Amino acid sequence: MSVSLKRLALRLFIALVRGAAITIYYAKRIVRALAAPLAPVAKVLLRTVGVPVYRAMFFVRRLLGRLYIPGKNKVMYVLTNRYAIHAVVVILVLTTATMSVQASGVRSDDFGQDSALYHLVTGQENTSVFVRADTVTSAPMRYLGASALSVQPDIDFHTTDDEYVAVTSGAAIIAPTIAKARESTAPRTETVEYVVQSGDTLGTIAEAHGLSINTLLWANSLTVRSTIRPWDALKILPLDGLTHTVKSGDTVLAIAKKYGAEAEKIVDFNHLASAGDLQIGTSLVVPGGKPPVVAPARRASSIGSVLRTPGVSVSTPPAGSPTGSGRMLWPTDMHVITQYFGWRHTGLDIDCKFTNNNYAADDGYVQFSGWKGGYGLAVEINHGNGMVTRYGHHAKLYVNAGDQVLKGTPVGLCGTTGKSTGTHLHFEVITGGRFRNPLEYIR
Repeated sequence: MSVSLKRLALRLFIALVRGAAITIYYAKRIVRALAAPLAPVAKVLLRTVGVPVYRAMFFVRRLLGRLYIPGKNKVMYVLTNRYAIHAVVVILVLTTATMSVQASGVRSDDFGQDSALYHLVTGQENTSVFVRADTVTSAPMRYLGASALSVQPDIDFHTTDDEYVAVTSGAAIIAPTIAKARESTAPRTETVEYVVQSGDTLGTIAEAHGLSINTLLWANSLTVRSTIRPWDALKILPLDGLTHTVKSGDTVLAIAKKYGAEAEKIVDFNHLASAGDLQIGTSLVVPGGKPPVVAPARRASSIGSVLRTPGVSVSTPPAGSPTGSGRMLWPTDMHVITQYFGWRHTGLDIDCKFTNNNYAADDGYVQFSGWKGGYGLAVEINHGNGMVTRYGHHAKLYVNAGDQVLKGTPVGLCGTTGKSTGTHLHFEVITGGRFRNPLEYIR
């Protein structure tokens, strides 16, 4: 039985080998038949391209060899020549000897005699000169012989007494006492405009103008999450507080109560004849005022309940709804853009996590909140003047239709509802019914 199995296995192996050999044979014939029409083309390419390229490469290699090998031999000859080495050693020895001879002529007593410490120890008088404070920083270093290096400031004698600092005339500089700069102590009474320069931050701008950061943020409709760019124009108030544009029905007492300020200070600072001297459209400075605290938005009960409830829209703005400034805030915690605005994509896709909140980009009111097809759980905020922002794919909504929101108010939790392949915020800007690139409005 075992012998028959061995014979059967041997016959099977022989059959497989024969089949493989036959397959290889016919495969070669098929390849040759298919390649036969391409053979003339290959020959032409070889003659027209291959051979000339090979000749060119061979010519260049031979030419470089003729240039490189002799030059290399000359360099090696110079470096290995004993006479050249001897010449280098002799030059080094002579240079060192010359420097040593020059140094031997300097007496040790000469060192430091021009310094301020020398004059203090010996009791000798040390004259001083007066130079402008701004010239010390640009003073050049000059060699004074044996006395070492000394700072010799450029002196400008066209100065007044309060612009001087004392500097010793020796090799050392005594820490100067800078005179108090002449600055105007008169307080500002008007709002000015400041153009942002490269390197500026909100903190440095506020400090330079003697204001708090909050005052700077309130005056320019910014938040701590806002960014500023060079050449942006910022309003600088004359003192800490905020501004208020007078509307119909406003009174000084109502304005003071709204912002937690004193009515008397509002009247005095704005030079009002009386508390009733208000003109609609006038911008008032509210000293010490603070923005009113907005009650936290109502949270949606659960995702399930929101999904079962169709989205709610509001067509009429609530009374007293704020109007956006047009300088929008970055709408989420993360700053990684996964897809930009384009003709096939109506907004920005910004990466975010389930733990990140999405924020109102500007002041306004919620005109839509709920499920919106491919947007999933979405929020639309009307900022007035025909501008609307849309926020899509939330996991949870924090606002309802009709809510008034300020810039930076959380509107929802980042998610991936609707037509989405991962957690992200889809952010759109719509003006006059047309989609716009959000990056043109984010500041």
